[in-house]
Amino acid sequence: MAFAMGVPAEARAEPVVPDRVAVRFFTPETGGAARPRFLTERELAFFARIEAMNEQTALEPNDYPERYVRVATERLVARQMLASLLVQRGFEPPDLPRQAQDARAEIADRIGGNAALEEALRREGIDEQELAAFLRDRVRATWYIDRAISPILTVTEDQLREAYRSALHPFRGTKLEDVRPRMRRWLVGERLRSAELEFLQSARTRIKVVPVLLGGARG
Repeated sequence: MAFAMGVPAEARAEPVVPDRVAVRFFTPETGGAARPRFLTERELAFFARIEAMNEQTALEPNDYPERYVRVATERLVARQMLASLLVQRGFEPPDLPRQAQDARAEIADRIGGNAALEEALRREGIDEQELAAFLRDRVRATWYIDRAISPILTVTEDQLREAYRSALHPFRGTKLEDVRPRMRRWLVGERLRSAELEFLQSARTRIKVVPVLLGGARG
């Protein structure tokens, strides 16, 4: 019987593949150089896939075009910065778990439904607990923008109807009355997507991003 480090070969578990770091970054908002943040390959692959699905683009297996990886990186960096700023204020959004679930539903609507989201999670090896952590940061970022930069949570009836008429949203072909809460949620999500990239542009000189693995094929 073969042994390794005193453990029978047949009793040893399968080797665990470590989660590789794709990007290291630091900003004053997230603690500076003494406290760098990291984005893993799995995280970037998942959010790059979400960006592609948002544009109704199918990705080849294990291939992630650089533009989707870049946008995913920018959104995740901006989101962590904004979420950190809210935490530093000593504030948490009310009913955070419910709002995180609403954010999950908004992503699902955006990319073709809950089954599509679950398939993206499965493909990239992201579990629901990991997704929930990202979603909580998204909610915090939304609230920081709304409180400190520009109001994005309040949607008037006129704004809702104008977006329904003119925007490229997932609910075309349905009546507004049938999707009103989902349409409002989508519009807030669109405002967040615009605001976080605008914030990133304004903060560009304060951000140090070091790609470790970026773009192309994934292991």
